[in-house]
Amino acid sequence: MKYHGKKITVNRCKWALIRRFWNFCDEVNDKRICGISLTKYVPSVFRDDENGVGMTGSQSTRYCILKEIFSHVEINDNDSFLDVGCGKGRVLAYLIKEKYGCKKSGIEINKISSAVALEWSKRYKDVEIIEGDAFKLDYDPYTVLFLGRPFLPKTFAEFLDKLESSLSHPITFIYWVDQQSGYMLNDRKGWKCQYKSKIDKLHGLKVHGTPQGFSVWTYTPHEQ
Repeated sequence: MKYHGKKITVNRCKWALIRRFWNFCDEVNDKRICGISLTKYVPSVFRDDENGVGMTGSQSTRYCILKEIFSHVEINDNDSFLDVGCGKGRVLAYLIKEKYGCKKSGIEINKISSAVALEWSKRYKDVEIIEGDAFKLDYDPYTVLFLGRPFLPKTFAEFLDKLESSLSHPITFIYWVDQQSGYMLNDRKGWKCQYKSKIDKLHGLKVHGTPQGFSVWTYTPHEQ
């Protein structure tokens, strides 16, 4: 038992060092693209885990994870991309870093997070930050949506109804950290899964304490 305890302590120290390495890499990219770091966590403005409703906090996804996710998504210059619950805008910063030519937008209800995204994105003409409620937005102008688990399960189910009611054309739907509520898309009419996987290591290094899932979907309204 004593040896086992030492092993756990060593693993925790190793994981702490790896996290510091990834944080350093993320901050280098943030400052180069945005002029500031986007790593700080911002708590949710409303979250009721017991009843499964509300929004999650703003936790910026690592650039290396975004690179893996977007390697399974085709986005062209004519697309209009929207990050639902964009937080401080890390996903949009990644698209800028990788020189995606599409229009880049994000919507965020948390004013602390949206203020950060609004400030740094001013320097980019093809980036739009919408400060407001995702349930009041018309989604028909967009062709690619990214969600980094912005909603708890019941709110996510309500969001899907809202999304489908406002679309007249097919979309690509990218869902990061999908293990809690991604199953809701499995048998939903008009939805087809194009790719599904989990991430816990990249380049031989851990990026998460536990594996996190993501999936890429297409939704076609007339197939309902």
